[in-house]
Amino acid sequence: PEPSPPEPEPPVAVKPAEAKPTDAKPTDAKPVDVKPAAGEAAKAAPNRATAKDLATIKVPAERLDEMMDRVGELVIVQARLSQVAANGGNEDVIKSVAEDIARLTSGLREAMMGIRMVPIGSLFSRFRRLLHDLSNQLGKDIEFVTVGDETELDKTMIERLADPLVHILRNSADHGLEDRETRLSAGKPASGQIKIVARHAGAEVLLSVVDDGRGLDAKRIRQKAEENGLVAPGATLSDEDTYALIFAPGFSTAKEVSALSGRGVGMDVVKRTIESMRGAIDVATVLGQGTTITLRLPLTLAI
Repeated sequence: PEPSPPEPEPPVAVKPAEAKPTDAKPTDAKPVDVKPAAGEAAKAAPNRATAKDLATIKVPAERLDEMMDRVGELVIVQARLSQVAANGGNEDVIKSVAEDIARLTSGLREAMMGIRMVPIGSLFSRFRRLLHDLSNQLGKDIEFVTVGDETELDKTMIERLADPLVHILRNSADHGLEDRETRLSAGKPASGQIKIVARHAGAEVLLSVVDDGRGLDAKRIRQKAEENGLVAPGATLSDEDTYALIFAPGFSTAKEVSALSGRGVGMDVVKRTIESMRGAIDVATVLGQGTTITLRLPLTLAI
């Protein structure tokens, strides 16, 4: 029983990490849902090993060289510290060693974080098949554009972003973009555009999903929120607070339940996931012109 499990591991451990189209295949349910792998991992020890192998990261050789240099310097400083301790060094010498250790620890931390960083474009590539299928399913012409594919983010962060982005993209395609006839009558191009933009901003990564659709209707959101008991009639709400209602559990402005919307179980998942990653969500919209949902994320959760 023991030798047999390793046989299926190579295709599972290597392919999903490299072949992004495979991850995006089951778009009718949860295109990038990683939970099935976790479920299999709970069944048997060989599968747990497989799940662990999925975390493999390709690391550029120069980053490993940088880390080796840091470790080499740290070994030298450790030897110096041992000598100072044995000889009862004076305060100035001890202070100098402490400063060297602080500098090297900081450098080692940066090098370690750099090793965990991968281009976010590896995540974007999963969504092309998703948008293609949504276009066919909804009968809408959708142009998918990505900007900042080379922006680097922690490997763990990228994996956890998959599901929230699927919900946002589905929402943009279903609720945001109008059908061809409506767009033409409004003087817009027949093909709607959904764009993902990634960029660094200080110690954060900003990930924006932008569509050129109908935008958020604050009055309709307010009306549905009052119907659902989320807002008291007559209560004063800013536009920002009104738009934040779309992330409330069970909230949906869809007129009927479909395979894509109407159940109110999408955007609240996005909010919970992003907050669990110590991030935040900003919503900007112009009625009739489109909506931008921006995820503000720390560079890493590793340290």
